[in-house]
Amino acid sequence: MKKIVAVMLCAAMLLCCASALAEMTNIGTINVHGAFEARCVLPEGYTMETSEMENGGLMSVITSKDAAKPALILSIMFDDMYADVEKLNDLDDEAIAHLESTFTDEYDVEITYTETAHGTKLLVAKELNGEFADVYTIYMGHEFEFVLIPTEEGGADSLTEEQIQLVIEFLSNLEFVTAE
Repeated sequence: MKKIVAVMLCAAMLLCCASALAEMTNIGTINVHGAFEARCVLPEGYTMETSEMENGGLMSVITSKDAAKPALILSIMFDDMYADVEKLNDLDDEAIAHLESTFTDEYDVEITYTETAHGTKLLVAKELNGEFADVYTIYMGHEFEFVLIPTEEGGADSLTEEQIQLVIEFLSNLEFVTAE
């Protein structure tokens, strides 16, 4: 009897695991020049198209089937200045201050920080009038910049706090996997 109960419990646990994995099937993966992959679960209803830019960088446009939802543009570019930097977490205070100034010199933004579930520090720059939100990090010398912008079809010319939270939550599962 105990064996039957144990088998039934195992089966129930397997079904729960399979169900959880089925919900995470919309995984966006970008191979960064064979060195590593950037992966994350895309928000529900979003798809991703990636292309290589002329300067060797990569660009992904992440859009929703719902035209009213904001678009997310991801650009990935290697920067010699960060060639020896594994993660944004590794920058000292002076380098962080310099990085922040690249955002604050051009735009009127509020800068905060968050971290992914895998320990990668993210800089979040929200423009004060809500025209865009910018989430930035570094991995293996590559700058990752995620820009969230309202779509014209959405009829809004500014982002809501809920939309900005969506992208931060979306990036909370951002994972870098080294190529083997």
